[in-house]
Amino acid sequence: MADDPPPGAEQLRELALALHDVSWRIARFGPAQAGVDPLPASELAVLRTVMDHPDRPMSEVAQTLSMQPSNVSAAVRNLLERGLVEKHPHPHDRRVSLLSPTRKALRNRDRIEETIAATVSAALGAIPAEHAEALTGALPALRALAAALGSQTWRL
Repeated sequence: MADDPPPGAEQLRELALALHDVSWRIARFGPAQAGVDPLPASELAVLRTVMDHPDRPMSEVAQTLSMQPSNVSAAVRNLLERGLVEKHPHPHDRRVSLLSPTRKALRNRDRIEETIAATVSAALGAIPAEHAEALTGALPALRALAAALGSQTWRL
């Protein structure tokens, strides 16, 4: 039948939901356990992009995230107020501001990542060894999936 899902569609759906659940749980407990105020999703996305690609204008951050420039601008304004991002003029075009993470943001990221790594490591120790090995063995595939999800080529 034309409306039947392709083979493996239910398994892919379950994978997507499991990945989302894991991601959501990590995003929620990481900052709290590290003693850092959690950020709204849009601010977190902007901050991570600025950390991964410092000294970029807001327009590039918006394009990278496929977000509206006004939404990125609002997130940047809040991140500036929190002392997590700083703006400085472009060396060749003073009309353009470049975004960089602050030392506070980098320290917070390190604390959060250490906390997440410790918590996930403890959780891996609490599940059957074959599951833990399968998950750690899937690291290259998960990185490839994250890169593909970040690209524009797959979008419908």
